[in-house]
Parts: sequence; C-alpha cells; structure tokens
Amino acid sequence: MNIEKIFRDLKFDLESINEKANERLLKEEQIRSSIYCSLRNQGFIVAAERNYDKNSEVECDLVFWGNSKSESWMEIKTARYSKAINDFRKLDKKGKDSWNNGEKGQFISWKKDIEKFNLLKNKDVEKYFVLVEQCFDQSLFDKLYSQNKYEIKQLFGNFEYKKIEFELKWNKAPVNKCIIRIFDLKNYNQQHIPQKTFAEKL
Repeated sequence: MNIEKIFRDLKFDLESINEKANERLLKEEQIRSSIYCSLRNQGFIVAAERNYDKNSEVECDLVFWGNSKSESWMEIKTARYSKAINDFRKLDKKGKDSWNNGEKGQFISWKKDIEKFNLLKNKDVEKYFVLVEQCFDQSLFDKLYSQNKYEIKQLFGNFEYKKIEFELKWNKAPVNKCIIRIFDLKNYNQQHIPQKTFAEKL
C-alpha cells in the first residue's frame, strides 16, 4: 500500500467538496469511498464492510489484497474538535450553539474500532487504523495525547503512523484544517514501545 498516494487522493477529494459541503462534518463513508478508489487505482482488490469471520456480524471498513492474496484490514474513523469562540459556524439549523466536542465518546469509538482486530484469527495480517480529524487549531488526538487522557498512550503509544495536515475550512462547522493519520497496527497486542511519528505536510 502506498500511503503517500492515499494522502494525495484524500486531500484532493476533501478539498474538492468542502466549498459546497452542506453537511456539518465529514462522513466516514466519504473517507472510505476515497480510500477505496485509491487502493483500486494502486491495483488492489478491495472489499467493504467485510465480516471479521463467518460467524460474526462485526464488520471491517475495508479489506484489500493484491496478487499475493495476503489480506490487509483497515478501520476508519473521523473526529472533530474546536475551541473556536464566536464562530457562526457553531450554530445549528435553529441558530443554537449545539457544538459538542464529545472528547471521551470519540476516543471510545476509536478504541472500539481498534479492538475489533482482536477478532482476527491470523494476528500477523497487516492492520491499519485511519483517523481523519477536522479541527480549528489543536486536534483532538494531539490534545488527548499531550494530557494522556483516558490512557490514550497505552493504546496508541506502540503504533507508528504517518500524517498530513492541510487547510480545510468547512461551511457548517467551526473547523479550519484537516489532519489525516494512518496508523500501522503491526505492534498491536505486543509489548508497549515508544511511539514513532512521521509527519508530512502537503
């Protein structure tokens, strides 16, 4: 998998839709569709919402494989965080400031997606977690990690990741940029090791 191509394709797709976006925030389906197309263009066969096993109703966002037939599994989550003040984009359709960062709830959803990989019988397959964040300044992941809230370092501290960051203003939400992280979960269920970060700005 060429992560740089996924970054480039996602960035292009998100920048293409943001000016006409009437929805309040990005949807996971938008992210999944973009990554699906990017992987297909890289020559992979891609399946969406694949059950983890024939006896399970739990689904994985994307499973992909090439000529080697070795499968890779990917879970995808979006996130939001904003401390913007007096920003009209915080107002909902009724003109009420209903913006809620929902920090703990969002973290729990990330954790639940990663824990799905426990259902895999083959623990050695490639596993990825994609986190696409919309934020005003600081991202939710960075905030939680700097404070080690909800023991986030215990969960994410052993994963390597790559990221990009770019401006992405949104019409209906008080956010001005997007940060995309792709975590490599090859160390999942293994001993804790220091986190390694590879940052790339486009």
